[in-house]
Amino acid sequence: MQLKRKIIGFIGLILAMFMGSLDATIVNIALPDIMKDLGSSLTNTSWVATIYVLAMASFIITAAKLADIFGRKKVMLIGIVLFGAFSFACMTAKTLEFLIIYRAFQGIGGAILTPIILPMGVELFGKLNTSKITACMGAFSALAAASGPAIGGFIINYSNYHWIFGINVPISIVAFMMVAFGTEESYDSSIEKYIDWAGVLLLTIFLGMLCFGLLEGREYGWTSSMIITSFVVSGITLILFVIAELKVKSPIINLKLFREKTFSSSCFIYMVFGFAIIDPSLILNYFFTEC
Repeated sequence: MQLKRKIIGFIGLILAMFMGSLDATIVNIALPDIMKDLGSSLTNTSWVATIYVLAMASFIITAAKLADIFGRKKVMLIGIVLFGAFSFACMTAKTLEFLIIYRAFQGIGGAILTPIILPMGVELFGKLNTSKITACMGAFSALAAASGPAIGGFIINYSNYHWIFGINVPISIVAFMMVAFGTEESYDSSIEKYIDWAGVLLLTIFLGMLCFGLLEGREYGWTSSMIITSFVVSGITLILFVIAELKVKSPIINLKLFREKTFSSSCFIYMVFGFAIIDPSLILNYFFTEC
């Protein structure tokens, strides 16, 4: 493949990754406007941001495996179409319920985009350039996450919150054409073709119930039957998830990896980093906007 074509394909991958990372933070600054427009509370509206990250976390590993089995380029193009289509749906949503549903599907699209980009980049430029490709993608991913509130504020200032979602539509069209033209199909023939759907389901229920309890605890009351039930279901599904992952031949999460101290500590640090970045941004963006 010609170098120019590879560069076009790589730029398309960067654009796809930029969209996925941007939408994890750009929506937070729009929450006050969404609340006013749709007549909802902050607790309920915060699901617009939470459901996206929740869908990504639940489906990201499965998406990577599906891409390795059925073809990375094919799955990537499906992910871009899914992300762009539901970005348009979010842009035109008239109720909070539909907006949350559309954001969930947008999150699945983001889960498809995120893990496939690195192996596709390596496929374009070879394993010898893996460190350079990783550094480039990491830099643009961090830039997207950090610039989300600033870009969102600019859009709201000169237009309205609908275009926070709508901005993804032209980007997804350009990214689709670039990836379709500038990349070739690739697979991973060394992996197991078994997909741990039970693990996906249990992980989704665990994360969903945990998030529901934490978000709605103040609304329903921390000692209410609804919140206690959500935490109990979350705990039970976590136990079932661990048992299932220890028994299946190709688990969605290989729990044996946590025996490595470096891996476990890095996961813990990344979790703390996530709480430190996402939680304050939600609260501060809301109160600074309202002030």
